[in-house]
Amino acid sequence: MMRAVDMLESLELVGSSQWGLVTTAQAYEAGVSKMHLSRLADRGTVQRVRHGVYALPSADTGPLQGLRAAWLSTGSQPAGNQPLAVVSGESAAAVHGLGDVLASKYEFTTAVRRQTTQPDIRYRKRDLPEGDVAWVDGLPVTSVARTVNDLATGGTDFDHLAAVVRDAVATTGVTSGSLVQALEPAVEGFGSPDGNAMLVALLKAVGFRPDTGLLELAAPELREKFFRTLAPQFEDIVSRAVNERLRQLGQGIDFSSASQHVVNAAHPDGTRDATSRQNRKIDDGGAADSAGSEPAATVPGDQVGQRGQEPRRRG
Repeated sequence: MMRAVDMLESLELVGSSQWGLVTTAQAYEAGVSKMHLSRLADRGTVQRVRHGVYALPSADTGPLQGLRAAWLSTGSQPAGNQPLAVVSGESAAAVHGLGDVLASKYEFTTAVRRQTTQPDIRYRKRDLPEGDVAWVDGLPVTSVARTVNDLATGGTDFDHLAAVVRDAVATTGVTSGSLVQALEPAVEGFGSPDGNAMLVALLKAVGFRPDTGLLELAAPELREKFFRTLAPQFEDIVSRAVNERLRQLGQGIDFSSASQHVVNAAHPDGTRDATSRQNRKIDDGGAADSAGSEPAATVPGDQVGQRGQEPRRRG
């Protein structure tokens, strides 16, 4: 007969990859019968979380323990890329930390129709694209955007939805475009003309004020319009600031010829003094380059070899 310590060790091995929880079916496969599991619970060695699911001494007792136990009771397991059930709706919002919606039931999405006698579990049949499923600490959950869509189209009231969207905006990796698309199917029910207007209205309702790092809140077309409108003003402000700084640096300093050219060019009036013009002549080796000067005459003798012949000399 297996000792209690050996049974607990076997159970811990199973539960180590699923938050310290184990089902009666998994315990049986590990060599621990339902009767022995019940005895361990009577002694307080393990704790019965729900029908058919027990928490081991190493279990995480956080706020998601009930949801995880319910998910395990569906026959799903953390291992594998094809989960039997995906956490959805209000339950998914709780996993993502969106808003303050209290789930009345644990909601799961499955690819096949399922029924249950457990009153706190609800199944929803549909096929979810791979991009609509995210894994959060071993738990398959609908993505943030899909969760927002489910709540918006599922009858969540405006105030609760606003809090959900607020937290979704602050979630890393969630774009405003994906949220606009998620809200689009629900705009008619909330009296909004489109998804972008609904997003703005929801954020306004909760007094959300994004910082400059969250400019992406605006829809792409609004951001482009914003930058097109203000970009010339920014350029003018920067240009003026640079010119003023160069002017301040140029006061009381004897610049070299090249530096003086830069400073003079930066002045708004574009003036150049006589010293600058003289310095330019010296730098050019004394060559006359001022406006109106005549080009140097061409010396015939410099064209020796033109067409392979030397010019003839007069007798």
